[in-house]
Amino acid sequence: MARFALHRDEATSLTPNPPSSPTSASDKENRRQSTNKRTQAAMAPSRLSKRPRLTDRDSNIQSRGPPPSQRNGDTRYYDPDQDADERRRVRRELRDLNRALNDSRGEFMQSGNDGLFKTVEKANEIFVQVKQTSDATIDSRLLVNAADLSHKKTAQLALGDASAGIDVDEFVSKCISFMRREPTSETSTPRGTQGRRGRPRQSQRDPYASDEDEGDAMNWDYLGQMACFPHNARPVVSGWLLGPLSVQKRVRAITQRQAREAIDPELAVKPTELQQHDLGQQDSVNLTTTCSYINKLLGDTQQEREREAERKLTDVGNPTEDQIQLVFDECGIADDGGIPLFAFCIDPDSFGQSVENLFYVSFLVRDGTVGISTDSRQLPTLHPAKPYAPSEAQRHGIQKHQAVFSLDYETWEQLIKVFNIKKPIIPHREEIEGETGMSWV
Repeated sequence: MARFALHRDEATSLTPNPPSSPTSASDKENRRQSTNKRTQAAMAPSRLSKRPRLTDRDSNIQSRGPPPSQRNGDTRYYDPDQDADERRRVRRELRDLNRALNDSRGEFMQSGNDGLFKTVEKANEIFVQVKQTSDATIDSRLLVNAADLSHKKTAQLALGDASAGIDVDEFVSKCISFMRREPTSETSTPRGTQGRRGRPRQSQRDPYASDEDEGDAMNWDYLGQMACFPHNARPVVSGWLLGPLSVQKRVRAITQRQAREAIDPELAVKPTELQQHDLGQQDSVNLTTTCSYINKLLGDTQQEREREAERKLTDVGNPTEDQIQLVFDECGIADDGGIPLFAFCIDPDSFGQSVENLFYVSFLVRDGTVGISTDSRQLPTLHPAKPYAPSEAQRHGIQKHQAVFSLDYETWEQLIKVFNIKKPIIPHREEIEGETGMSWV
């Protein structure tokens, strides 16, 4: 009784009420008063000091209260001072709803069942009362489970029939179990225990036994005969039948084989044999050879006509400008000492060779062995030239210029009449027709 009373006095001393008087203690405490004076003297100031601490604690609790917005009623989403009984009720309802969802998974997976929809609606109603973060985690776990079950149900409806969805894993496992059973044919196996003893079931056999004598452990023929054919509305056709039945069969055209034509020896063509003179003839029509010949011909023609013009002018004595120009025209030379371009290149007997001569002269001009200039009448003339090295040409400031000249048949005829071309300066080349072959002799 004395320990109980002592604890009771200490408990009452911690309350905000004033402490009890020393006279209310028991007699046993009075007898021990001499021994507990020091203890009571030490406890007295601590009791006095606990009162302001309790008051300070109350003030601190009030200062750490909810913000003014929550005290005014803004607790739609978060309320730290939510009633504990209400929280327990909300958590209990969420757990019960989650438990019901897990227990009814097979029922909710059935087609036409709206248990998932009702579960989500019930969770939405309960979530309105959720004001704590820990309570929201329970609701989120319920939502994750519902979403997972909804995904499985959607996949099942997509893979199976819309009226009766199936679980693929369960279907495969049941098919395997069905095919591992032995076919119970009345004609092949008699009823009673004799047939069962003679051929035990697959499930009773040793799983580690060898099945080499039986091949595949699953009887696919039994599955097709007992499960597929009776419940399949598709007509039984061959597996290789692809495409519609209305396809018309192609009739193969019969081709008659003809006898191989015999080759007449008299009509055989002999390959052309090249001789030494043929090789020389090819060299004569070579591009390099032709250009070199034309270049040499230009230089010789210019020197010859210059000498002839000087001889005629010497006979005249003191010729005038008109006489000098007339002498140059008679000798076929320009007043700048060059050969007229058209008189040199135009062949009055062949339009094609005239074009070829222009090509050959263009190659000579490109290489720098022939130069082009203009006379007093602004007509193009040709002059033999000496090609410069690239460095020397750059030092003398010599630059290359390109000009495009077109020659058609009408222009060719007009040039012949204007320049009175009777004979080509470049000799006419014989047009060679290649022989395709000759008969065997």
